[in-house]
Amino acid sequence: MAYDASQFEARRRSLLSNYAAQGAMNAYQRFLSQQRGQRDLLNLNEQYEREAPRVVGSFGRRGLVGPGVQSGAFKRAMADFAKNRIRATAEAQRDLDQSSALSQLEERQLREQYMNDLSDLEFAKARQIEQDALELLRLRAGV
Repeated sequence: MAYDASQFEARRRSLLSNYAAQGAMNAYQRFLSQQRGQRDLLNLNEQYEREAPRVVGSFGRRGLVGPGVQSGAFKRAMADFAKNRIRATAEAQRDLDQSSALSQLEERQLREQYMNDLSDLEFAKARQIEQDALELLRLRAGV
């Protein structure tokens, strides 16, 4: 049996095509995830910006904030409001970072799988060539 390089090339091209398609899909998913995360951060900040006047206004209606008024309840509420905003923003940013890290991990795993599959294919090619060479030697020797 003679070695047929076209089979190897077809399998190699198939591996490369599959790797490229999965890589493109991963890149697009990462792009969408980043856009979604940025949009979530923007919406979160807009939500807090809209809520701030309402929080201050609710204390103003009760006479707990204004010129010459030093309300501990107002200060505590504003500190809590700021802490909640910082915490929510940090959580949203962490989620975005984790999504990006996961995408990068998937990309590395995809590349590693491609390289392993290609190595297996190269090994099978070398083994087939070796077997064909041994068969030729046997035929020449008349065995």
